[in-house]
Amino acid sequence: MLKTVLIAATLLASAAPSLALAAADDAGKFTNKGVDYSYTTEDKGGDKVVRGTAYAGKVPFELHIHKKTVTGTFNNKPVEFELNDVQKLGINTAN
Repeated sequence: MLKTVLIAATLLASAAPSLALAAADDAGKFTNKGVDYSYTTEDKGGDKVVRGTAYAGKVPFELHIHKKTVTGTFNNKPVEFELNDVQKLGINTAN
């Protein structure tokens, strides 16, 4: 379960910066492995903050994307991982 949460959070965090750049209102949606994610983003203190829900609005998340790490919560549980881990999956994280 923790691995699934981490993977979901990783995919969300990695997709959010590039999706947010394309969205004028800093909001977006995407689907990964049948799970719908919706989110908003904002820049705060040099970090990008991504807030939203997954699983039909039932699972909240808030991620703070720093220069090299991502921290926050997914389903009200703390998550923390290196941005490098996302890049190893071949996912574009460029802002």
